[in-house]
Amino acid sequence: MIRSSVRRRHSLSIAVGATTSAVAFAAISGVAIAATPKPAPTAGGNASCAPSAGVTPTTVTLGWIGPKTGPGAASFVGSAEAAQLRVDQENAKGGVNGRKLILKIYDDATNPNSQISAATKALQQDDVFGLASTTTIAAMFPTLKDQGIPVTGFTLPAFGTDRNAFGVTGATISGNPALASTSVLDALKAQGVTKVAVMNHVSIAGAAAANGLAALIPSVPGLTMVLRIADSAQGTHDATSEALRIKQSGADGLTFNGFVDGAVSIAQALKQQGVSLKSMYIAGLSDPANLKSAGGALDGALGTNYGTVPVGVNNRAVKTFASGMKAAGLNPYSPAAPIGFLTADLLIKGLKVAGKCPTRASFINNLRNVTNYDGGGLLPAKVSFKPGIEPNGDPSLCTWYMIAKGADLVPAPKADCSAKIIDTSTGKVLLGG
Repeated sequence: MIRSSVRRRHSLSIAVGATTSAVAFAAISGVAIAATPKPAPTAGGNASCAPSAGVTPTTVTLGWIGPKTGPGAASFVGSAEAAQLRVDQENAKGGVNGRKLILKIYDDATNPNSQISAATKALQQDDVFGLASTTTIAAMFPTLKDQGIPVTGFTLPAFGTDRNAFGVTGATISGNPALASTSVLDALKAQGVTKVAVMNHVSIAGAAAANGLAALIPSVPGLTMVLRIADSAQGTHDATSEALRIKQSGADGLTFNGFVDGAVSIAQALKQQGVSLKSMYIAGLSDPANLKSAGGALDGALGTNYGTVPVGVNNRAVKTFASGMKAAGLNPYSPAAPIGFLTADLLIKGLKVAGKCPTRASFINNLRNVTNYDGGGLLPAKVSFKPGIEPNGDPSLCTWYMIAKGADLVPAPKADCSAKIIDTSTGKVLLGG
């Protein structure tokens, strides 16, 4: 019997502050470092600003919150470090409006109570201005909304609905069970799939994505859902039993929304059972190391990271991100690493548009008017934060797929931007097409 157990990984350090190694900055910025470091900022004109939470004349304190421990830690490894890398990059250029950025790291342990405790410490003890979030847990978001705390992140329902929450890859539709994107189903159809098993780990984001696909399948000609597994455990689970259910259903394709280690165990169990699917889609399959651990079981699988352009694409922003991560001893292939980088980048963008004397309100109000955010080129399409089909804007129609071939994850030649957003309750196409 094959059982999957998500490994708990710890970061190299849970360092705070804003120090930058010369090597890491040079790799990211692509410019030479001056022999004499820039002097520390002085209060200057900032001293005349009215008091604002997390802001002093010379600093702004920010936070990152996500799973450093618990079952989600392995899937989000590198996110906090990538966020720190982006903060270091900005500090090496002098900070924002003469203020250096301080990033504090908080572990939500993939647990709602731990997340609330971490957010409480960030806001009440450390007085952070705003939060970057890379997590599957949503317990803190009502408090952040009520208190008007800027937060950047992805996937969770708040990033489609809460005015203070900004999704780095666009507004999410996970909070609206009637809305779904055709992107994944179209990609599976192109691989010859006709009978789909839809599977997810027990998490808010995973369930929302899988529920959307399940509701959408009847609207996609040529596809039938033959199995729905909505209760796969996030940690140790019986992969052999789940593989047998897929085999008995007659499915020739699988969508998996959850932690990648869980998908690897399912693929291995399917191979052991002699099941050869035409294709399977695994959200977050972006690291070639997963292919080695799978022993060939993932050949032909479709993967994506969490909405950014994959490492390996000939894109300047991707190259500088990857080289900066490698120079810092970090893995750029983690699906969450570029998201972590962008959560910090979007906080920086918000501070810049908030003005010389930033407040949480000016951050939120001014960033809501930004219509062309692309993460410096890490996103496959521009994002608007103005209202769209969701209160916070439109979801992205672009996905950059990769396919597993031997020991390599080969990116598609370009992003697929042909998806449609459909209201499954009416069949109406709301966006795209």
